[in-house]
Amino acid sequence: MSEDATFRDLVSRHQRRLYLFLRALLPAAAEAEAALRETNLQLWQRGRDVRADKFADFAEGIARKVAADRSKAPSHFSEELFRQLADSAGPSLELADKRPAVISGLFEQLPLPDRDLLRRRYELGMTAEQIALSENRPVAAVNRDLAGLHASLVAAIRERLPDSGPEPPGGALDLGRLTGQLLNGTISDDGRLVLETLLLADAAAQAHYHRHVALIAELTMRFCGLPPLTEPPAPPTPRVSRREQVVTWAFVAACTIVFLFLIFLFTGWLR
Repeated sequence: MSEDATFRDLVSRHQRRLYLFLRALLPAAAEAEAALRETNLQLWQRGRDVRADKFADFAEGIARKVAADRSKAPSHFSEELFRQLADSAGPSLELADKRPAVISGLFEQLPLPDRDLLRRRYELGMTAEQIALSENRPVAAVNRDLAGLHASLVAAIRERLPDSGPEPPGGALDLGRLTGQLLNGTISDDGRLVLETLLLADAAAQAHYHRHVALIAELTMRFCGLPPLTEPPAPPTPRVSRREQVVTWAFVAACTIVFLFLIFLFTGWLR
């Protein structure tokens, strides 16, 4: 296997972990995916000499810097909460490779209506409003069902795959509901303020936030796959110096003169 192929495999093996980390810091899916692409480009440029056993920490450090540079807008977390969420992501990230199999097993055990609801939301990308319209139900009922299903799955995952984080806090249902709204872009300004208040300086709330982020990110990946791996940038085309250009044009001109001379000679024009 070539050196490029070996390094590509190393980067590929860390995509799920990086995506989960970035989704927790930049909740909007499109923004997290853009940050993942930028992270991968920097890994291609700077990560080749990093030992494999140190690569996860190195890649996470780059992802954190990329996310921090993108989180300056007022709609993002405060600088202090961003730092706390980045620092508290470890227990969730440690389970990144084991969680998909657990979620797959739990999904197959769900009643058909619950599976259909998750498929509509994450495979078809339907909003709660679209689902409600298709089922002739109130939007609030669909949102309530989704939030309840998320909470049940988070609890079931934690039971089958315990993490090292604190126990869920009081008000875990509200925390999960607000996290879901944050990730799908429907949270209100008041809801965002409440969520940030719940999360700030609360280790249990942050751990539960990461559990919900991991679930929703995994459901997205289950139905839509991981974002495509960013390929290494093409090597720059070498610039041709002016001297090389002059030599090339002189050579072309000389060849043209010789060619025309031979034509004139053999066609009798020079006789």
